[in-house]
Amino acid sequence: MSQAIQKHSDNLTALRLLAACMVLYGHGFVFLGLPEPMFMQWLPLGPLGVYIFFSISGYLVAQSWERDPSVFRFLIRRTLRIFPALFVCTVLSVCVLGPLLTEVTQAEYWKSEHTRGYFTNLYLYITYYLPGVFTSNKLPNAVNGSLWSLPVEFAMYLLIVIIGFLRAPKWGVLAAALVFMALSAGWAFQATEMLVYYRTDMRQLVLCGVYFFVGACMNQFKVDRFFNLTYALAAVMVWLALSRWIVVFIMASWVFLPFIVLAFGTAKNSPLARLTSWDFSYGIYIYAFPIQQTIVYLFPKIDFLAYFGSTFVITVALAALSWLFVEKPALKLKPFRG
Repeated sequence: MSQAIQKHSDNLTALRLLAACMVLYGHGFVFLGLPEPMFMQWLPLGPLGVYIFFSISGYLVAQSWERDPSVFRFLIRRTLRIFPALFVCTVLSVCVLGPLLTEVTQAEYWKSEHTRGYFTNLYLYITYYLPGVFTSNKLPNAVNGSLWSLPVEFAMYLLIVIIGFLRAPKWGVLAAALVFMALSAGWAFQATEMLVYYRTDMRQLVLCGVYFFVGACMNQFKVDRFFNLTYALAAVMVWLALSRWIVVFIMASWVFLPFIVLAFGTAKNSPLARLTSWDFSYGIYIYAFPIQQTIVYLFPKIDFLAYFGSTFVITVALAALSWLFVEKPALKLKPFRG
């Protein structure tokens, strides 16, 4: 997932790393054909990690717009955060992983329109298929299923721009949050069929949009004055007390989850703040899925601990390389207000 880079030391980078690892860990069960662990009988760990990402992203992206409400500079900053690493990941998938693992001939692979079509990921028109790759896996034909969230994230950026254009940053983000809440409660939460636009499930856009815009509201309405350990623990206890009523618990998560995440994440002078300069979370997020699929393809009988350990080490190594040689250099090109 993408995010603004913090100038101050806090726990947000550590939380993004945790969220990325939650996605990796949760997916590990799916790839092995096992039931994914659930949080409070509500949500698998993977989607929970994604909602944590969106809560943080909404808060930070709203701050970014507030600091510099320039459409051009804002979109350039967001583009530099998402696309350089996505470009490298996509090229590696098509040009390295695909040719090495495909079960069709090299000629068939390179001539296929699906091989060329995989590059549509570079403009967030997401496809998961490469010819002959992972056809026999328990989750077949999916090279990088995690990419679904990137067009959703970028759509949130565009909505922030529209709201900023209307010169209604405070009430605009509140209205967006309320609209997404209403759509979640009345449609997305219970809909069983996908509504697809631009290869994106609109249900997911709505569900993620709630957490993004509640996070943005917490910036715009200066809720951060309540971000401390006492209020965070109180929020945890109240939210968990609602868990006996699952629908109420889920709807309460729209506010409580971003509040708890951001209250902990913005804490200063924490040992976890040392991770601020090493934000491997986006790299972990976009590389974990293909690495996990590869390991289970090569070693279908692997046990879970060996599987999790090997995929974690390889993914973090690739994420570190992505951060050091792709993402961090790209972020140095970000334009700032003069």
